[in-house]
Amino acid sequence: MNSKQLQYFLITVQKGSIAAAARELDIAQPAISQQLANLEREMGAPLFARSFKGVALTTAGEVFANHARRLVEDINTAKADLQRLVENQAGTVRVGMLPSIGNVLSMPLIAEVNQWHPKLKLEISTGPSYSVRGWLETRQIDIAITYEQDIVMGSMKCEPLIEEYMHLVVGANDHSEIYQALKHRECIEFWELSQFELLSPTNKEALGMLIEKYEKSTGVALRHNKAYSGQLMTGLRQVMQGEGLMILPSSAIFHLEESGLVNAIKIVAPEMKRHVLIATNNSDSLSDATIRMKRIIRKVTAQEQALDHWRGEMTEGAAATAPLMTPAQEGRMISR
Repeated sequence: MNSKQLQYFLITVQKGSIAAAARELDIAQPAISQQLANLEREMGAPLFARSFKGVALTTAGEVFANHARRLVEDINTAKADLQRLVENQAGTVRVGMLPSIGNVLSMPLIAEVNQWHPKLKLEISTGPSYSVRGWLETRQIDIAITYEQDIVMGSMKCEPLIEEYMHLVVGANDHSEIYQALKHRECIEFWELSQFELLSPTNKEALGMLIEKYEKSTGVALRHNKAYSGQLMTGLRQVMQGEGLMILPSSAIFHLEESGLVNAIKIVAPEMKRHVLIATNNSDSLSDATIRMKRIIRKVTAQEQALDHWRGEMTEGAAATAPLMTPAQEGRMISR
């Protein structure tokens, strides 16, 4: 039994004759007769009483007709549900992130989407933390990847992503006395940072707020006298030219480390770290495409953490570690 036989059966019942059903379906009459005969053989009972006037349902046909209508309705409902699932998964998802996060996530995230999720379209915007927050509040983006310092409680729904370690970043310049003094260090205590000129953002940005928080909690005042544009790439050029040092996560500088252009020294005593979060607008319902993109972000973050590009600890718990499902698996979950 198949959906075509069910369709032919119900149209024949509705029209009262095989000839009329053939005209309705624009199919040759013998083709319908053959399919109905096959159906009756499979059911093991005659479904129609045939006469020169047309056809009428037998008692067995009446019973089968009720089941056939429900089966066709279930098939149509299943098709509609799957179509909605496909349409939702095929949407555009707009993701906003800070430049330091974009440095580690953008390229592998794009590659993952292009290779394994061709129905999704990813749009990435990068900017300072206050801009990312504003984009989410005004619905210019669907997902923000940002820091705990820049969360607006009540208007954002947040999920932890990774707790990243902060490092003192030093330009690898053999003629620099600071580099020579620090080149073999793997870690540095927070109070020691006060000995160096730092390139730091203002406390309007999430990183500036984090540095200020640690200054207050430790009682150690750092030196922020060096002119800094606030642009990450410009600041890193200054660091490589020996014009100051920066406090950054490994996500911002791993590529420069691999090229031997900078050294990153982990900050300890206290260990300096911060939480990276996935945020969505609390007043919006999430599309299946957005939900799927959040899972993809988690997967790519875990991959970059395993490669030591993003040093820190992945968030534990079912929400953070749930495996990425295939579209077919997601369809089964939705149908439950």
